[in-house]
Amino acid sequence: MQHEFLILEEKVKEICKKGPVYYYVFHGNWGDAFIRAGTLKFLNDNGIHYKELSSNKKEWIIPFMRGGTVIFQGSGAWCKFYSEPYNNVKKFQRRFNVIILPATFENSYSFNNNVTYFCRDKHESQQNMPNAKFCPDMAFYLGKLDYPKSSGTGYFFRTDVESAKKVDLPPTNRDISAEGDHFADIAPFIEAISKFEIIHTDRLHVSIAACLLGREVHLYPNSYFKNKAVFETSIKDYFPNVYFHESLEI
Repeated sequence: MQHEFLILEEKVKEICKKGPVYYYVFHGNWGDAFIRAGTLKFLNDNGIHYKELSSNKKEWIIPFMRGGTVIFQGSGAWCKFYSEPYNNVKKFQRRFNVIILPATFENSYSFNNNVTYFCRDKHESQQNMPNAKFCPDMAFYLGKLDYPKSSGTGYFFRTDVESAKKVDLPPTNRDISAEGDHFADIAPFIEAISKFEIIHTDRLHVSIAACLLGREVHLYPNSYFKNKAVFETSIKDYFPNVYFHESLEI
């Protein structure tokens, strides 16, 4: 994966030479905070100076006057359930150079020439956005997570609109990603997952955290291709203790 992150570094630095740089995080859950943590580490490690701004319109008054580059956090929100990412990029591309960090694209989108976008799988996302450059999900940039080994089996299945809704949730299920937002501290998120030796989940970032913890992971489909595509591209050949199940039978 290091090679892809080096390519990302080179491209981001090239674009960010053109004026001030702003980092924009879409509203999301605790899993999105995990992406944000990896992204901020990437930007800081590579000396990319930025200002993180929220969706508050007042914060963008002066940046819109100055122009520059907006880096949008990667996510799975480029799908039928959400409109915020595309609507915001359409707005910002009129005034800024735009970078969309590694995302899953369920649909095809059209952008201005000043928008550079990365996909986090080499399957459906790249088919839908053939000009997208590939890079792994930014959470992988955090690298190995060193927590003590534990025991038992943890169940972390989603309960929101992205659930495939084809499995009876175990009584001990915890939809942990729904317990925090995109700005939450990720330490409790990781700690909760680290307590188990075996993880069953359809939450992509629970599975990535478990991968980086070195746990045995059983990943299941969500409501569209996202989980399988990332598994095939960035997990299967790097983490031997991770298994993708086409069936939702636990």
